[in-house]
Amino acid sequence: MYILKPQNPTLPSFKTERRRKHIYPGGATFMIGMRLAGSITRPAVKRVLELKRLYGQNIPPKLYWEASAEERVGFRKLLKGADCRRDLNGPFHLHHSEDCRKILIDSLAFRDGIEYEIIAYSLMPNHVHLVIRHLSQTIHMGELLYRIRKFTGRKSNEVLGLVGNEYWERESYDHIIRTQAELEQQVRYTLMNPVVCGLAKRWQDWEGNYLCRAWGDKI
Repeated sequence: MYILKPQNPTLPSFKTERRRKHIYPGGATFMIGMRLAGSITRPAVKRVLELKRLYGQNIPPKLYWEASAEERVGFRKLLKGADCRRDLNGPFHLHHSEDCRKILIDSLAFRDGIEYEIIAYSLMPNHVHLVIRHLSQTIHMGELLYRIRKFTGRKSNEVLGLVGNEYWERESYDHIIRTQAELEQQVRYTLMNPVVCGLAKRWQDWEGNYLCRAWGDKI
């Protein structure tokens, strides 16, 4: 079983606040979520479809501005002709393009064991869950994530013929893992995501799942 390592205050740390607060202590272990630009979560899709049933495409301005940023993305998709859950939930580049998946997998592996340690990840059709520990002596985790997102976004857009467009949502979801129990819960959540979404019967069957060798084969 993989054992959670303590934070290391001698390693570079960083914090910033945009729409979300991002804190990256040196040597910490994180649960990271990254979504493709324009995709929205299932709860947001559900809310958008509920309002569509009530109001069609004419969402009242008050409800529009009270909605979350994700839900407003869904409303704008309605105006462009989206009319079902799949249209609202996409794009699905990580499902439709083997090249995009390979670009991301290779990029994550490139500095694994050097600048960071990847414990687990799950590549879903429109988002990624990543459990990762910071190792770098010179670069904080926020910058490492920025570099991964920038490189994979640029290369994937070249493959897709979408140069100049946003590939990832501008902000990721970051959570610091502080206990062994939480680490085990987050790894389980990450790898079970395709099972919960009905894409695989077992977490081991999903090609987009990865679990480090030190963990063993049980989650």
